[in-house]
Amino acid sequence: MKKSRQFFKDLSVVFSMIWVNLLLFALLLVAGAILMLVSGAYPGASFPGLLLDAFHMAILERVAEENDGLMPILLSFLLPIGSAIILGEGVLRAFSVYMQKHEHREEWDIMVAKTFKDHIVVCGVGELGKALARRLHADHPDTRIVLVDVRPGMMLEAGLTDSSIVCLQADMTSLEALQKAGCHKARLVILAAGNDAFNLEAAYKIIQLNPQAQVWVRLHHHGLSDLLDLSRKPNIHFFSPYQQAAEVIAGHLLREEEPGK
Repeated sequence: MKKSRQFFKDLSVVFSMIWVNLLLFALLLVAGAILMLVSGAYPGASFPGLLLDAFHMAILERVAEENDGLMPILLSFLLPIGSAIILGEGVLRAFSVYMQKHEHREEWDIMVAKTFKDHIVVCGVGELGKALARRLHADHPDTRIVLVDVRPGMMLEAGLTDSSIVCLQADMTSLEALQKAGCHKARLVILAAGNDAFNLEAAYKIIQLNPQAQVWVRLHHHGLSDLLDLSRKPNIHFFSPYQQAAEVIAGHLLREEEPGK
C-alpha cells in the first residue's frame, strides 16, 4: 500500500512538470486536423479521423502521398518536428529522471520541490538545522520540508528519508537556489547557517521573493537585529541559540540553588 501511494505521488510530480507539454501537443494535433479539414485534403473525412491522422503523422506512422495534396505533405514534415520540440525535452526528460531518480537524485529533488507550496524551507543544515528539521518533521509529519545546504548527503546525515522532505545541494545565498527551494511559495523559512552574513543575505532575498513568508533568522550577534531594517518587519524573527540556551541553563541552575529545591 505504501509503495503504491508513493508511486502515484511520484507520477503526480511528473505530471505537474509535463502537463503544459501535453497540452501543447494536443493543441498541435488539433491544429493539424483543422488545417487538413479546411484545406479539403480528405473530403468526407470526419474531424476525429483527421485528428487520428495528425497523431500518426506526428509519430511518423503515416506519411502523406503526393496525391493527398500540399497540406498533408507539409504536415508530414511539420508535425513530427513540432512533436519533437514539445515532447523531447519536457516529457521524455521528466520520465527519464523519474525512471532513474536514484542516479539523478538532485534533478528529481528539484522537480519534487517545484510541486511544493505552503511548505517549510530550512537553509543551512548544520547541527541546529538538522535538529530543527527532525523536530518539525516529528511534530508535523505531513508538512513538506526542503533542506538547502552546500554539503551533499544531508538527508542521510539528518536521518530524514521521508518522501515529504527533499534536500537541495546549493548555496543558500543564491537567488536561483532559493527559487528552486520554493521560497516564493513557502509559509515558513528558517535560516540556520552558522554565518550571520549568509543568513542576512538570504533573508533579504527571501523577502523579495515572498514578502508574506514567516522568516526566522539565526544570529550569533543578536544585537545586529536592532540595526537592520529587517527587524521592523513583523514577519521577520531573529533568534540566538546561544543566548536562549544560556537563559534556560542559567534559570535551571538558579532553581537548583534555591533552598528546598
